[in-house]
Amino acid sequence: MTPVYKVSYVVTGEDHPGAIMNADQQPSVGDHIRLGEREFVVVEIVDLMPARGDFHFLHATLRPVPA
Repeated sequence: MTPVYKVSYVVTGEDHPGAIMNADQQPSVGDHIRLGEREFVVVEIVDLMPARGDFHFLHATLRPVPA
């Protein structure tokens, strides 16, 4: 089975609600993520807990990409 990454995305520096999403690949620092109509860059990744089988639980801190 392919790993599933449950990622909690939190946006710094503004009042954005963030999101919790599934991903097929683990995000990395520097990746660009689209939430709705906006684009963000990943600045930090933290494992929230050890993987449970094929499920990985991650936290990603994002900052907005200037328009």
